[in-house]
Amino acid sequence: MVTHPQDSANQKYKRRSRQALRLMKVLLREFRGFLICACLGFTISVLCLYSFYPRDLVPGGKLSLLQTAYYTVLMTFFETPLAYVEDWRLAPIFFLLPVAGLVTIAEGVVHLSHLLFQRKRFSKEWQQMIAETMDDHIIVCGLGNVGVRVVEHLRNIGEEVVVIECNKDNRFAYEASGFNMPVLSGDARDQTILETASCRSAKAIIAVTDNDLVNLEACLTARELNPGIRVVLRMFDQKLAKKMAKVLNFEGAYSSSAKAGPLFAQAAISGHILDSFEFAGTIINVVQIVVEPNTALVGQTIDELRERHEVTVLLQEKAGGALDWNPAPANTLAVGDKLLIMTDPDGFKRLEPATRKINLPRE
Repeated sequence: MVTHPQDSANQKYKRRSRQALRLMKVLLREFRGFLICACLGFTISVLCLYSFYPRDLVPGGKLSLLQTAYYTVLMTFFETPLAYVEDWRLAPIFFLLPVAGLVTIAEGVVHLSHLLFQRKRFSKEWQQMIAETMDDHIIVCGLGNVGVRVVEHLRNIGEEVVVIECNKDNRFAYEASGFNMPVLSGDARDQTILETASCRSAKAIIAVTDNDLVNLEACLTARELNPGIRVVLRMFDQKLAKKMAKVLNFEGAYSSSAKAGPLFAQAAISGHILDSFEFAGTIINVVQIVVEPNTALVGQTIDELRERHEVTVLLQEKAGGALDWNPAPANTLAVGDKLLIMTDPDGFKRLEPATRKINLPRE
């Protein structure tokens, strides 16, 4: 499967669409009381005018609901489409409707200006309002060295994120808010802060603070609020992490040091290794290979590479930049191509002769 440049453009479009939708949710949430009162007052005014206003004073002698609504709008803006009548049921409308309209409009403009100002500054208040309208998102607890990389990765793959960080002076908070992600200040174990982060509608929580008990308690509280939420937490003790994941039915509990250990060890053997992990008792390495000129790789097909060196080719990035996931067996390797390969620890040793430059005879 080939990845085209328009894929990133589609991601940007989706991200902007979600931001616009969140803005509408915030506005509707903040103006909910305002809109209810305005609609209620308008409806009562229309019904009173339609029911009690004398028809003989209306041009044409007829008054429909649509006409009444139109006249009510004009009266709200200090217009006088209808003559005043001495009727206690109608008099308040003639006196109060224009004043109420003026106050409502002024209040709406001031409140809207305040919200737009908060949005432009991406203030803490605005971030909290955005967080309260999120759904199908991921909550990240802890914005340390691990947390900020988790947030960055989630953003790169197009996920919606709310961050909870207890340290108001955290050095990564400004960087995270620069991604237009809400960063809430508070204790991730606190039910109130998790509810503010819309935990009940979140699809996952990732707890990566530097305190195992904080991570565990935050995830347990999140499970109480949302039994279906996916839980991933960081624990420094790998044995305890495995037990917690099994006993509490968490989707993942990992130790950063345990995850990094195999990578450091394998990286000492080869600088081409991007990642290293254990599966079914075997160390699996993810390796990047660049097709250099004057090497045996040039001109080989993907199928020949797989068969000769017993490796799995996951991705081929061609010299022009096009990405081809699970490349076809007949694809030919050219100078400048990059390959993402998965193999066992001896795989790179099998590949090394093919990546070594051939000494061409001098003319």
